[in-house]
Amino acid sequence: MHAMVVFPISKSRSRRFGAKYDKLPSTPQGETTSLMSDQNQKSDKSWISRWRKKRGKSSRKGKTAPTETVPQTAYQSVTCDHGCSIEVYDENPSPCQTVYQRACEKLQVVPSRQVFHNLCLTEVILPHCGLGAKELKALAIALVHNNSVHTLDLHGNSFGSLGFAYLVEMLQENRSIIDLNVSECKLGHQGVQMLQGLQGNTSIVRLNLSDNGFMESDACYVGDFIQKNKNLRELNLSYNCLRELGGVFVGGAIAVNTALKSLDLSWNHLRLKGAAAISHGLMANKSLTRLLLSWNGFALEGSIEMGRALARNTTLIELDLTSNRINVPAFRKIMQGLIKNKTLRILKIGTNPLSSDGATSVTRSLLDKNNTALAQLDLSEVAVDSSFLELVERVKKTRKIVVKYGVEIRTDDLARIDRPIVIDMDDPTTVLFEYMRQKNLRLIDLLHSLDKDNTETLSREELRKGLLSVQIPLSTRSMDLMMNRLDLNKDGHVDFEELTVGLRDYIRRTTKWRQQRGLTAEPIIGRLEHLRERIRLRRDAGRATRIASTEL
Repeated sequence: MHAMVVFPISKSRSRRFGAKYDKLPSTPQGETTSLMSDQNQKSDKSWISRWRKKRGKSSRKGKTAPTETVPQTAYQSVTCDHGCSIEVYDENPSPCQTVYQRACEKLQVVPSRQVFHNLCLTEVILPHCGLGAKELKALAIALVHNNSVHTLDLHGNSFGSLGFAYLVEMLQENRSIIDLNVSECKLGHQGVQMLQGLQGNTSIVRLNLSDNGFMESDACYVGDFIQKNKNLRELNLSYNCLRELGGVFVGGAIAVNTALKSLDLSWNHLRLKGAAAISHGLMANKSLTRLLLSWNGFALEGSIEMGRALARNTTLIELDLTSNRINVPAFRKIMQGLIKNKTLRILKIGTNPLSSDGATSVTRSLLDKNNTALAQLDLSEVAVDSSFLELVERVKKTRKIVVKYGVEIRTDDLARIDRPIVIDMDDPTTVLFEYMRQKNLRLIDLLHSLDKDNTETLSREELRKGLLSVQIPLSTRSMDLMMNRLDLNKDGHVDFEELTVGLRDYIRRTTKWRQQRGLTAEPIIGRLEHLRERIRLRRDAGRATRIASTEL
């Protein structure tokens, strides 16, 4: 007969743990911790040791320990007479579940239903369960001698470095877990130092350390872990802040690592020296097949080194360079190395400031050099025209390739002679800030790119010439409107603070515009590309007319 109870705790003791768990290494704070020790216990010995000692004395006196009759129970769901689902606990829990119950009793924590239910599975998936250091300690105790769980997913549990210390100690004994996810667990500076404790583990092949607050000062520990580990196959370090120094340490580590197959360094602000160091490490690496480097600011300097690395690397299959400030000249440097590469099959380079002409020239180089292994080219959010689409179809006739791209520019009615060759609009600041967004520039980068006299301010003429140099010719009326809106103190110049106010106003108006028109509204970037294409075709038509007149 079933009875509704809440995780009954058996009074019997487990023999699954050895005396070696009585004392554990020091925590980052210098306090002595133990998986099985009671923090309020005055004695140094654990309750398991005291219980074994008591049983030993009873055996020597010829007495037998009394047999416990408390029934073991496990989670089960049944339906009552009224048709409602009731949660009850049936007999015969697994040994791992029994150990978890006793550990919770000793640590004085409430057992988690999710943890208890997952312990009998091969994949323990516990995301965002609110597990703290003490709760994780109970889970670690249950998994020490477990040989059935091979996946442990704990992402989104803020157990911090103390909880990670218990986890690392458990993994020194456990040899069944091969996939460990501790992303978003707030490990921080103290947690990254504990990675050296995983060097003795030979079973983990997939490790996720994403979004744990690792900083540039922690890069040496990350690099040392990668360099010395010989068993790890996949490592995720995305959404940390390793920066340039992190790129230097990680780049040096992957140059000598011969086991790692997949490495994710997205959103780590590597840039400049860090980007170059990662490329140098890839050049010497002989094992990586997948490298994710999106949102790291590679720009032209990193692209030059990446092109050299691709020319020499012989193992890489997938490379992600999404949103790395890679313009057309930088992309050409990458393509110079890609043409010589024989293994790369997937290249993701979308959300970069690549024009339609740049995308066309790159695709044409693939057509001319048909000896590359590239099978997927991702140009997401890159505007393309009809000539690019025609070229893609020609490439597909000679090789199997999948090409992703952004908005398609329609040029059927853009070449009319009577269209203006300047942009005249009532809100010219939209053009300015959409250009900044399209080029992945920061506001300070926009200011410096247009400020030719290095005064940290922009005059009307500097704004006009700067936009004209990137093929955005504004009319006189549009320039007057832009200066009236940006020049708040009316001194004839726009400084950084005034640009900041203008950007906030632009974001507010753009958000309102999108909400009013819904998801079907044409993106502002697409409209800007249409205007640019119209101007280019108008000029080409005029140039062709002049050539024809000269020939006549």
